[in-house]
Amino acid sequence: MKYLVAAVLSLAAVSAIADTQSRSGFYAGANLVEVDGNDDIGRWTAIEAVGGYKLNSFVGGEIRLGGAGDSEPNLDAYSSIYYRTESANDTTKAYLLAGYTVASFSGEGGGSEDFDGFSYGAGAGFVINRSFMLNFEVRQLLKDNDADLDLTAFSVGFDYRF
Repeated sequence: MKYLVAAVLSLAAVSAIADTQSRSGFYAGANLVEVDGNDDIGRWTAIEAVGGYKLNSFVGGEIRLGGAGDSEPNLDAYSSIYYRTESANDTTKAYLLAGYTVASFSGEGGGSEDFDGFSYGAGAGFVINRSFMLNFEVRQLLKDNDADLDLTAFSVGFDYRF
């Protein structure tokens, strides 16, 4: 086990040193998200807009806005803000997200209810060209213990680095 940990840490160090294309700056993108709720609350396919800023090769911040179509109950909209760490090389990047999400649901009769909670995730991106990345990720989109709400998200998307 200690050899496996040493190998993973060595590869992470090499990928951080080999990062020749990473730069600071803004990026924007879009994701197709499959959101799964606990205890048969629901399952939604959402569209998500992503915008962020990389302070340096490893640290950045990100805002996401998303929503799903009609269902009962309906995930009308959600917004998330994340602290993002990233390690990249010439072909791939790995990143972690930690932040906060607010989500609005509507049900029968037109009533609406908002929930909020901690959000975190991990993803991998693949270089298409110098500016475009193809991303795959998994997130704990929203966990609200008071309301017994647990939303997990799986997404595929792209971003454009300015």
